[in-house]
Amino acid sequence: MERRGAAAGGDVCVCQAVLPAHADHRGELSAGQLLKWMDAAACLAAEKHAGVSCVTASMDDIQFEEAARVGQIICIKAKVNRAFKTSMEVGIKVTVQDVLTNVEKIVSVAYATYVAKPVGGGKIELEPVNLLTTEDHLEHTLAIERRRIRLGYEQVFQNLMQESNKEGDYCDTFEEEDAVSTDLTHVQSIELVQPPHANHHGNTFGGQIMAWMETVASISASRLCHSYPVLKSVNMFKFWGPSVVGDRLVFNAIVNNTFQTSVEVGVRVEAYNCEEWIKDQARHINSAFLIFNTVNDKGELLTFPRIKPTTKDGMRRYHGAIARRRIRLARKCILSANEDKPSDPWERSNQAYVSYSNIAALTHLAAKPGWEITSTLDDIKIWTHEEGDVLSLKVEMQVQIPSHLAFSLLSDFTFRQQWDKHFLTCEVLQAVNEDEKIYYVTSPPMTDHKPRDFVILVSQRQPCKPSEPYIVAVKSVTLMSMPPSSEYCRSEILCAGFQIYGDSNSSCTVCYFNQVTSGVMPYLAANLTGSSKSIEDTALECIKFLELKGSKY
Repeated sequence: MERRGAAAGGDVCVCQAVLPAHADHRGELSAGQLLKWMDAAACLAAEKHAGVSCVTASMDDIQFEEAARVGQIICIKAKVNRAFKTSMEVGIKVTVQDVLTNVEKIVSVAYATYVAKPVGGGKIELEPVNLLTTEDHLEHTLAIERRRIRLGYEQVFQNLMQESNKEGDYCDTFEEEDAVSTDLTHVQSIELVQPPHANHHGNTFGGQIMAWMETVASISASRLCHSYPVLKSVNMFKFWGPSVVGDRLVFNAIVNNTFQTSVEVGVRVEAYNCEEWIKDQARHINSAFLIFNTVNDKGELLTFPRIKPTTKDGMRRYHGAIARRRIRLARKCILSANEDKPSDPWERSNQAYVSYSNIAALTHLAAKPGWEITSTLDDIKIWTHEEGDVLSLKVEMQVQIPSHLAFSLLSDFTFRQQWDKHFLTCEVLQAVNEDEKIYYVTSPPMTDHKPRDFVILVSQRQPCKPSEPYIVAVKSVTLMSMPPSSEYCRSEILCAGFQIYGDSNSSCTVCYFNQVTSGVMPYLAANLTGSSKSIEDTALECIKFLELKGSKY
């Protein structure tokens, strides 16, 4: 397998003026046109890194936060975050600039996956991305977490559908007054792929297919609301197969479900070459789910009528839309920049996103600039970082055991009582999977205060290459089966955990991080925090524990 790729990675910036030809009847940039531009910029970034032609494999959920109008400037920045052998994750950031006011707003942030397709069909192995900045390192690390979510999405969705079936949500008939039959929203469109729709190898641009899908989905939604729908988000685009110049693409769109002020439209794309067209042998190349709103002249959201599925497949799509909405809402809640912990119970629809949020929060904290060293004692260094009313602590320990052993010992929190006096009890509530566990922890009472307790998620990750750290991330979660009790004061860990770097075959550097608000500062329970002396004492106990346990392996 040949290794290819520019080690510096792909970094592309494309600016486009929004012209009347790009806009809808409201004078706003059409979502289909924007999707084409996003795909083109991301593909350029992928090909810049790979050095060969690339095709769109998928695009993660896309949220549109702002609308661009005629006369404004769209700026699209695309960058390869990480290369996975023959595929790459490309980050896409879209902003809109007003030339009169010079105000810039974020339209969308998205992530797409591209696959290298060299001429002749041979396989290549991509070079890793050369990480130059702190942001590069951060996105490189989080790309692995996003990939885990992509790979596990279908399983999460199927689990939710099975739960819906068990709960008796499916039924053969659907009775609701004034409900509109989904049959009235079915739209079919056929497009012939011509050279302007494809790259120089004849493969249809993924962005062009996405634009056609947006058009047919918009028509379907308009048949329900009798207005002009606005695309607000897209559930993951995934391309199951290629299409080429000369193919006939058949787009079938239908409303799956409505949720007061939003509607989900499903679109299925099938491709036919000439021979397949005659024999009616379709190739399923893509499916996606698009979510629309609609507004009145005052910009106020309008309510969609309820819909009525008329077939068994329609009922499946109806309940599938509910499951996807649960996943979207969990993602929106948990990944919100201002959300410290999920408000929803720990359920299958949000497990992957809580885990991602846990790892991402620790990775962001570790990468923050401005850490100030406050104490140095032999093998222990202590840093602090202040930002508003949030104080973060970092404790660095030099330990004489291999990094993989330190990771094994520190990721199992049932050992924590042996070296951390702030842990009174610790029990496993739920082993979510091999990399995630939920623990219930109690800590001794502080002066004039009740004992404190915590429900925490511990997420562990092994490095993909030697230069990366082992990660043990910790954050509080809400678990319906473990509500607060009057005996304890329920406390919260915003973000904490370990990063473990291997120094040699027999030594490593363990970095502990903890982020707390000013309100929690007097207590600092269940962490390597407190007074400087207490931190050092706990760190010494941690080193002693690790080296003693490590000597027995």
